[in-house]
Amino acid sequence: MNRRQVLRALGLGALVAPRFSFAQAQTPPKRVVFFVQPHGHVPSSWKMPIPNGPTTTFASRPLSMVTEAELSLVLKPLFPFKNKVLAVEGLAHTAVLEDIAYLHRNGGDANNHNVAVADLLTGSRAAQHPGFPCTGGAISIDQVLAQRTVGPGRFGSRVYGGDYVPNQVVAPFSFLGASQPTPVVKSPQAAFADLVGSQPAPDLRSAKLERARLSVLDSVAEEYRSVAQRLGREGREKLESHRALVRDLEVSLASKLAQPQCLPSLDASGHATRQFMRLIRMAFACDLTRVMTFAAPVPPCSDFGYPAPHDVHATYAHSSVDGATSCGQAYTPVSERAMSDLSVWYGQHLAFLLAELNSVPEGDGTMLDHTVVVWLTELGTPTHRHHDAFTVLIGSGSGFFETGRYVRYPVLHDNPVTGDVNEWPRIGPAHNKLFVSLLQAVGQTDTSFGTTEATSRTGERISLTGALTELHR
Repeated sequence: MNRRQVLRALGLGALVAPRFSFAQAQTPPKRVVFFVQPHGHVPSSWKMPIPNGPTTTFASRPLSMVTEAELSLVLKPLFPFKNKVLAVEGLAHTAVLEDIAYLHRNGGDANNHNVAVADLLTGSRAAQHPGFPCTGGAISIDQVLAQRTVGPGRFGSRVYGGDYVPNQVVAPFSFLGASQPTPVVKSPQAAFADLVGSQPAPDLRSAKLERARLSVLDSVAEEYRSVAQRLGREGREKLESHRALVRDLEVSLASKLAQPQCLPSLDASGHATRQFMRLIRMAFACDLTRVMTFAAPVPPCSDFGYPAPHDVHATYAHSSVDGATSCGQAYTPVSERAMSDLSVWYGQHLAFLLAELNSVPEGDGTMLDHTVVVWLTELGTPTHRHHDAFTVLIGSGSGFFETGRYVRYPVLHDNPVTGDVNEWPRIGPAHNKLFVSLLQAVGQTDTSFGTTEATSRTGERISLTGALTELHR
């Protein structure tokens, strides 16, 4: 018998082949979704005032009494979930800025987009390969969380989305390690097949469940009998215990799949992004994974109401922020409106995901209550700034984060990048600290992630360690 037959006969194949969770958890598991958006937001489109809030210390504004009209343009699509929203102003992509400063001194691929893609989720210096664009220099936060939450019958994580090609580089934001981009599934149909191990079929739910209930033991009974005949009493007892374990797992599988929220199906209607959002809900409901990363696509301009021949990157992004343009372009109000409308487009797709997660009852709330959806942008602004990066969390992670707030961190340090002070303003806490908070939210004890220190223009050491405890309950 070959190794595969032995594993099947022992029931061990059932621990790795089926991709559904085998046991109903006593308490709902915590999950994390990274919704990563290319470019960035125009500051005027997403920031909100904090009436009478201090500017030199941490400030907070409750969202419970805020009307839809009072929300900023970008946050308006999230209004139905305002009590589950934690919008954060003032964080900086400090690891990215430190890397850019280092590259200005030492050479290498310092293209702002390339460095941002490589560093955003790794919080670490990019890997440089002479003659090629830089790439991720360390494992990314989503993959670390995946390693900490993986289990039998469950993927560590999945990365969905499309290629992002800001210049000459294609990268998924997610990295398994230095110079190891995480594979990205770009088709909803392929993502579904990957999750459940089969192609979608337009048949009834009962038929899907019947196939899922097919006995693992029935399919390996002949191998089991063959192995049992060759073993002594002790060996047969061990083999029988394995078979009993598989039977228990099989019963748990059938029970889990019979629950209404776990329906392994693909709804191929609507925009591909929304198909992916439904698949994320399905994967969580069936406990196929607890960590998802979605690299949001850059849509054609016609998708969000602008002329089809135009291009987000070349036409609008660099001229969208008054007083802080990039690449030699002059500010235009049309560019500001276009990038703001693009941000709303992303927000509407994210709101669709939130509605999907919020529709699944779970424990004392909904699936969204036990999840943290992290909305991040590649750049702080479409014009290559990183000193005040858009960050929004939705869902408390089973009460870990104190949601229903718009908060603001004060500037603390000089920017690491050398140059004119007007070009590189002072910065607030590092986004690495956010990743420490996420690790702690899922029960880890980490106190740092990625780069642990940066140096300001004036030589001041900037610590990137510790959590953003102001966001916790």
